[in-house]
Amino acid sequence: SKKRKVDYEGRKFNNEWCIKYFIVQHNKDVVCLICQSTIAVMKEYNIKRHYDTKHSASYDSIVGQSRVDKMQQMVNFDDGEFIKSCLEIFIENVSPEKKNLVEQISLSRFTMARRIDDLSENIEAFLKDRISKCSAFSIALDESTDVSDTAQLVVFIRGVTDNFEVTEEFLDMASMHSTTTGQNICEEVTKLMNKLEIDSSKLVGITTDGAPSMVGKNNGFVKRFLDV
Repeated sequence: SKKRKVDYEGRKFNNEWCIKYFIVQHNKDVVCLICQSTIAVMKEYNIKRHYDTKHSASYDSIVGQSRVDKMQQMVNFDDGEFIKSCLEIFIENVSPEKKNLVEQISLSRFTMARRIDDLSENIEAFLKDRISKCSAFSIALDESTDVSDTAQLVVFIRGVTDNFEVTEEFLDMASMHSTTTGQNICEEVTKLMNKLEIDSSKLVGITTDGAPSMVGKNNGFVKRFLDV
């Protein structure tokens, strides 16, 4: 009997795998957005095994809209290829003998996404270290909607060390896709502070945009956050 070929099995790419396993279909191949590996067999078992063994430890914590955003971010970093093509044209005319050096540079959207992730992790580690040295800090919040009518919560921090060294940084921006009550804002800020390992006992001040959801006497963010 002849061997059954994969193509004969009628396997089709399932778009749900994109967000679930961070993969895309490129021509007839399945490509991992995280490591650029090609998964030979278009079968969920093989795709899941690749994700579980190589990436689940780092990416399982990204859920919900954040996971969707991360996947879209990985897909959209394609300016690098255009830049590389411009560099190749330039070097071919200016210094042809060095053309091979440019050809060895990887600026694919996959590589760009990984490098941006690495930079983000370095910045987060640096921010954690700076904030941990502060003896007191205050936070400032602003909530408004973007062009797609999605609420965006922006958080800033100002801290000072015992040596009077001042740190002022943008902490994060959180997309709020449901309601924007004081409780919702409190949950987002608490999540952010836990992520950056910020000691809330050092908090000495909160500045907001004055909206009812921020400063409401009973259910505003400030009241709920201080009650936590």
